[in-house]
Amino acid sequence: MGHKTQIVLLPGLHGTTNLFDRFIAAAPPNVSMTAIPLPVEPLSYVELADRLAGALPDGKPVIIAESFSGPLALALAARHPVAALVFCNSFVVAPKSPALRWLPWPFLFKLPVPHFLLRRYMLGSAVDDTLVREVAAEIASVPAFVLAYRVNSALRVDELEAFSRCNVPVLYLRGTDDRLVPDAAWRRMATARPMTTSHMPGPHMLLQAYPAGAWKATVKFLARQG
Repeated sequence: MGHKTQIVLLPGLHGTTNLFDRFIAAAPPNVSMTAIPLPVEPLSYVELADRLAGALPDGKPVIIAESFSGPLALALAARHPVAALVFCNSFVVAPKSPALRWLPWPFLFKLPVPHFLLRRYMLGSAVDDTLVREVAAEIASVPAFVLAYRVNSALRVDELEAFSRCNVPVLYLRGTDDRLVPDAAWRRMATARPMTTSHMPGPHMLLQAYPAGAWKATVKFLARQG
């Protein structure tokens, strides 16, 4: 039996793992995946990393982090050996996006997120209605105060120095239609240290809307790492 690459999946703001189903279904045969949910509590990035470090598999996994979980992946890499980090439309410094900065998040999260907003900011117009409903259901399943706390954590984070010291290979998956995290996020990361950036057509939730393209770029990157 050939060696399987251990991959850990860290979710976006919602913190649940059900939305990884399509990405996992599209995976190549030589990977073994562990999707780790975030505790449903208002926890800082440091607290999340302390809590989740023990959930990482043995050996040196590759961590794929969506959006909110970028700083968490970086913190976990400081606590546990990892082979590589993959940031998907993510950041290590608070993204300066008008959509993120000025919306009244605690109030908004108490209401069902309108499907047209999910399409505009997170999923794009091309995805099927089923995926839109799945995303809406996952967001609705998490308490509003927890989601609002995570937004506030993301808007305060600045781990650029820690990222510049991180010595593992890094891939950034960039959806060119992302309307939530601006290009400045990956550009700042690219100035801090060498990393591979793969641009592809797709929205903020790239792993859900464009799993095949995300896997293609990830497999190519990992093959170069040996």
